[in-house]
Amino acid sequence: MGDGIKTDNTTIPDIETKKKNIEAGIGTENGQFRLIDVIDDLSAGKEVFFQLVRVAKDIMNKNITTLTLDNKVEACLKFMRDNKVRHVPVMDPPTEEGGKPHFVGVISARDLSRLISPYLGKVGEDANDQKALKQPLGAIVTRYPISVSPETAIKEVLFKMIHNHIDMVPVLANGDLLGIVTITDILHLFIRLNKILQLFNLTGEREKTAKKKIRLIDMNRRGGGSNVSSLLSSAIQTVEDIMTEQPVSLEEQEILSDAIEVMQKEKIRHVPIVNREGKLVGMVSDRNVLRHLSTPPKHKPSQAEDEGFRTRLFAVDPKDPNLSLHLTRIMTKDIVSVLPNCSLFNAIGILHENRISSLLVVDEEENLLGIVTVTDVMRALFTVYEMAEKSQPNPEPILSSVEV
Repeated sequence: MGDGIKTDNTTIPDIETKKKNIEAGIGTENGQFRLIDVIDDLSAGKEVFFQLVRVAKDIMNKNITTLTLDNKVEACLKFMRDNKVRHVPVMDPPTEEGGKPHFVGVISARDLSRLISPYLGKVGEDANDQKALKQPLGAIVTRYPISVSPETAIKEVLFKMIHNHIDMVPVLANGDLLGIVTITDILHLFIRLNKILQLFNLTGEREKTAKKKIRLIDMNRRGGGSNVSSLLSSAIQTVEDIMTEQPVSLEEQEILSDAIEVMQKEKIRHVPIVNREGKLVGMVSDRNVLRHLSTPPKHKPSQAEDEGFRTRLFAVDPKDPNLSLHLTRIMTKDIVSVLPNCSLFNAIGILHENRISSLLVVDEEENLLGIVTVTDVMRALFTVYEMAEKSQPNPEPILSSVEV
């Protein structure tokens, strides 16, 4: 009957056969294996998720809309607001009839935050705001952004995003834009993994292993194990398992230049703000900072040239009066916080639904205990994929030696 397991006169291909068939398009329907076969494998406790969801093309967003170099900043702002996105690929229109557009680069919400004051359309609007709105995107686009190919392993995608402090990578093939992978796609991936754990009752392992909790980092060092999903349920349960403890914070009477200094020194994008009693009162993000800085210098290097953390975005005249703004004037006061025993998957759902990049972790008295950011989520997912890689019979390392 061929390779596989025979049950009730039906041959179910084993994982390796199935993987080869999927890659070759054999025994599939429209290039995709039958859902029932995947469910059979999942029910049997096989790590099919990590074998079928393994490269950039498996998670990238293909339904993307682009803008052109000639589009204006005003149109880009409206596009981001209407579509609730923070990154827009920019194309160079074809010069000949029948030609195809050429991918040039990316515009991010951070780029626009630096260009437009927070008072646009309000009393106190900056004199340069209207001028900035008329700028073509060609003047501010980040060219030659860090990118991946459709076959880039998810583990390497995560590595690039973590270590380059970026929220989006374009997926290119021979220079053509095929899709993008954003933080939203990464959160979606974690949410899907949780649904699979729930669907096949793997989350029940959490109750069994609650008293035998294993740290994810220790689990990874010892080689993962034969069932990553089961082990994952025992290692990642709450935000406390991945949060950054005792995060660097500032007091509300400190000023904007202090926030820039801390962010660049610590390579972080979120700084909790506390009062003199140490109680949490707000949060300052890099976007809060960028909105209040004056117009940046004209030179706009590529991401490869931007060696220091946020060097390009934070470039400012040292005499800029806004550097002396008190943090109470720029911080976000309506913050979202959770308790340390909040389920990690619930926390990821909160990040996703509220379109935010961080959650502050506090105790019952609102004392700051830690912070969970999308970077922490990516680190956890990176480790999960590393464990899945090690659990394979003959693992082929995607990256030689990576510390996350």
